[in-house]
Amino acid sequence: MKLFLLINGGNSPKSKLIQELTIAFSSYDLERVSPHLAEDIVWTLIGEEPVKGKANFLAALGEMMGNPASELHISQILTHGKEAAVHGEMVMENGDRFAFADFYLFSSAGSELVKSITSFVIQK
Repeated sequence: MKLFLLINGGNSPKSKLIQELTIAFSSYDLERVSPHLAEDIVWTLIGEEPVKGKANFLAALGEMMGNPASELHISQILTHGKEAAVHGEMVMENGDRFAFADFYLFSSAGSELVKSITSFVIQK
């Protein structure tokens, strides 16, 4: 996968983590994602029913493996306390393009454990 990342994407530990998680999600790397998920995580993909629980989250992500990303563009990462956001664009192997924005809530400001993700995805 081709990566187009922010030059300052690793300026803070939380920004670096968000960048790494975004890469792992877009490449469906469940082993890299799993340690950062709380057991009671809630993933809300706007327009879909929320996915509740770590096992269900990993299963839902695994079901998306059929059309992997060939390019990932990260445009912006914002972090503050236990909250973070990232937005960018993915180009899939089949040529589809998606703009995305993900909003994270961590267990605490110093934690690397994700409690919830709200994802907005729009096909371009």
